Amino acid sequence: MPINTSMEHSILIADDDDSIRFVLTKALEKAGYHVHTARNGSEALACLDAEPADVILLDIFMPDADGLELIEDIQEINSTASIIVMTAHGSTETAIKAAKRRAYDYFTKPFDNNDVVSRVSRAANAADEAKATAKAEKGDSEPLQRADAKETRLVGESQAMHEVYLTIGRAAVNNETVLIMGESGTGKELVARAIHKNSGRANNEFVVVDCSAIPPALMESALFGHVRGAYTGAEVARKGKFEQADRGTIFLDEVGELPIEVQMKLLRVLQEREVEPVGSNETRQVDVRVVAATNRKLEQSTKQGDFREDLYYRLNIIPINLPPLRQRKEDIHDLVDFFIARFASEYAQPKATISSEAFKRLMAYDWPGNIRELENTLKRALVLCSGRVLLPEHFPTFAEGEVRSSAMEGTTLEGQLRILLNEWVNQNRDSDQSEGELYSKIRAIFEKPLFEIVLKQTGWNRSKAADILGINRNTLHSKMDEHGIKH
Repeated sequence: MPINTSMEHSILIADDDDSIRFVLTKALEKAGYHVHTARNGSEALACLDAEPADVILLDIFMPDADGLELIEDIQEINSTASIIVMTAHGSTETAIKAAKRRAYDYFTKPFDNNDVVSRVSRAANAADEAKATAKAEKGDSEPLQRADAKETRLVGESQAMHEVYLTIGRAAVNNETVLIMGESGTGKELVARAIHKNSGRANNEFVVVDCSAIPPALMESALFGHVRGAYTGAEVARKGKFEQADRGTIFLDEVGELPIEVQMKLLRVLQEREVEPVGSNETRQVDVRVVAATNRKLEQSTKQGDFREDLYYRLNIIPINLPPLRQRKEDIHDLVDFFIARFASEYAQPKATISSEAFKRLMAYDWPGNIRELENTLKRALVLCSGRVLLPEHFPTFAEGEVRSSAMEGTTLEGQLRILLNEWVNQNRDSDQSEGELYSKIRAIFEKPLFEIVLKQTGWNRSKAADILGINRNTLHSKMDEHGIKH
């Protein structure tokens, strides 16, 4: 980043060491900054009372104050300033403490003048963003959000979402079964909760069942219950999820993952409004509103024999199709604002904002992980942000491989491949690209991290790495050059 040479930026150096103040003052004045100095904490606060600073270089150990404890007082006086902590006793603990107090940056003594000037340049830009935001909000500080930290609601004003809202409203006033369809991370459970909340069943239970997380052998018992002795280990009778949801709503998430034998029994429950616990010959009446969701194309699954056609039609009485985020990017602004406000409440911190350049990055990305990926990306950025403004540096570079790595973090290999496949299908829906190109694309994405892992585990011994990978050294060298892998 080029050094900002504007005399408009004011820097305060607070350090009890005369030589440190002298050296830093000369270096920063040479770079074009207007510099003030203070010998201790009291002088630093007095200087800020007289004239706010854009960047504050703050020593941790001063005669009258602990620099870390002084940060809070400084932020009350000068809320838009970027604080850079400096100390002669660097440690991980000190860095963490500085970050927790939302210091912008941290460095140890002795230091390199060029490095300090570069850090101050970045900090000054961050201060500019903070001041612009404060001016737009017509106030110097943002009060803590009072919203419920666990608040979850549907967000978006796009035409696609307005159609979803209309369908939710119409579905809420009756008891018919609803089938919510959409990619992973689009907010299907939020739609189900909105239907329940706006229905006449709102005061009763909303029971969630993740059909993909329950072992097939236990699925029937989980849904319909069992009597004592129904199977080995069934020492007491238990109610199933349908009985727990009596007079309320049951949400069958990923219903397309139900075993075929359980699908038949679910169909009977939907038709007869009664359940038969495992091991029992008696049925029990249930009054339950069923909302199901899937990221699979169930109509195609019925043709393949993986899902019962009669059950599909019974579930699909009121269909709701949730669009992926890439098809309603106009909603990203509202989603970003919502998540930032919610995280401010969760973390008991002032609400942050996002710079225009950082927002452009979010808008340019297609979000294969949808709203869930956007939420996690913002959460990570807020953790990394030391000020009140999210800058481009707080987000991934959005280079193809790096973005996918962040989007797929924590998912299984199968889940990662599903994301890549869905993305490829959506991007090439109307093209004549061959399946071979998909294979090449996926291989290229996974090759680099595979080679890096093997090389690191072998201590960058290329002969050993090549043997493990089953390729010769020349091929390994070629692949390393292709993927830019260097040691």
